[in-house]
Amino acid sequence: MGRPVQLVRLDEEGGLTLDEEALSRCLEQGGVGGAPVCLVSIIGEQRLGKSFLLNYLLRRLRSPDARDGSWMGREDELLEGFEWRADMQPVTHGVWAWSQPFWVPTEGGKVAMLLVDTEGSMDLKSNKETSIKLSAMSMLLSSYQILNVGRRLKDPDLEYLEMFVQVAEVVGEAYGLEPIQHLDLLVRDSNIPGVLGAQGGEQHLRYVRQKLAATSPCKHPKALEALSRSSSRCYLMPSPGERIVSGSEGTLRDMGENFRESLREYITILVSSASQHVRTDQHGELLTGTQLATKIKNLSDVMKKHRSGFSSPCQMAITFHNQNVLDRAHADHALFLKEKDGDSRNMIDCLKVRPSKMVELLAERRGQLLWRCRIDMREPAPEKEARLTELEEELTQEAETFLETYKKSFKKFAILAGVGAGMVVLAPVGGAVGAGIGAGIAAAAVAAEAAVAIGAGTGAAAGIVVGVGVGVGVGGNIARRDRQRAEAAGGGREEGDGTEDLSDDKPLI
Repeated sequence: MGRPVQLVRLDEEGGLTLDEEALSRCLEQGGVGGAPVCLVSIIGEQRLGKSFLLNYLLRRLRSPDARDGSWMGREDELLEGFEWRADMQPVTHGVWAWSQPFWVPTEGGKVAMLLVDTEGSMDLKSNKETSIKLSAMSMLLSSYQILNVGRRLKDPDLEYLEMFVQVAEVVGEAYGLEPIQHLDLLVRDSNIPGVLGAQGGEQHLRYVRQKLAATSPCKHPKALEALSRSSSRCYLMPSPGERIVSGSEGTLRDMGENFRESLREYITILVSSASQHVRTDQHGELLTGTQLATKIKNLSDVMKKHRSGFSSPCQMAITFHNQNVLDRAHADHALFLKEKDGDSRNMIDCLKVRPSKMVELLAERRGQLLWRCRIDMREPAPEKEARLTELEEELTQEAETFLETYKKSFKKFAILAGVGAGMVVLAPVGGAVGAGIGAGIAAAAVAAEAAVAIGAGTGAAAGIVVGVGVGVGVGGNIARRDRQRAEAAGGGREEGDGTEDLSDDKPLI
């Protein structure tokens, strides 16, 4: 049957903590990981029945074949599911989701529908940064977004919607997503004269758009743009009745008749159309549960690194931009190390660059990347210098790890080069000496030509043995000298303060 699980917790300072295990259970297990997903998420004011609404939506999804209002339950059936309470104290903290998906058939196959409940986050004056973070998470966890407001769409609601749209656009650009796929403005306890439901909502939405467009300059341009989209709609619901508000347990018998009918109609419309709003990227490609979970985890990591970088949508955009700059530097550095690692596997390419020279190359590349980041990162960024220092330390550690492997490769190839040089150079010498010896042996009744041949072969073999010994010594000496050079470069020691000449002008052998 499932249960509510908390995906995001808030600490006392307004920081968000993602429960990755809970997220995985919802989006990556039970077949959801490889399936398209539709996420119905509700945000809005505190104590206006968000969890109450989701619980009746749960009842509807558990009775997919019901064609009348029987799915709403018995008259005295207690309302269960997401925790809710009919009083003024907030109940939902952070972000919660229903642990089990509801599989909805579509023309393209089954879609996993998930329900997401969010803490009331429209009080921008108390903690705007927390509202922005919750809005960012809600945007990622939504393909069917419900904005729950009270009585009518007021200026504070429009202010919040303006902020939410800006956040959605920033997150959408950073993660390759369409900002808001579908938006429902659900007006609770409507006191707007005239008809209710979808028809009344359309009239109210038209009035709000006209009012916003009439002001110059427009006070909430992003909100006006969002409300003008064909994917946005409004629905007016009456008050649920005094018995529900004053401490009911959510039973049907406590509801006013108009509210009951309105609730049944709205949920029926939502369920019949929600499967058409499967989560997609900015190009319209379907996202699976696993793909979406990866994006959510990435956003959580960014929030951890930049606890103070979400004070406004503008600052949030700067934070995302700067993080992308740093990520690109990490990727470019990894590509550079990969290229040098490829060279280190080839004897000729490796011996062309001593470890001490490699130290210089790595330092030069690191400096280029840090300079580029300093230029590309946007201001204001209070933590900019700290992030650059952290990046320098990380790149330095990556370079040192690579150098340990590179030094071993260089030493191995230097020894092999010395062995080869000894064989090539000393074998002919040994052969010539052996030829002289052979000529002397000719006096002892061995034919001269045969003696020379025997001596040359013997001398060559002896020369090879000597050459190998000399080569090993030469190769080891090269490696030892270059290790001294690398240590001098790495430790800041002046070259030339020892007895060895470590100049790059000296021959390798």
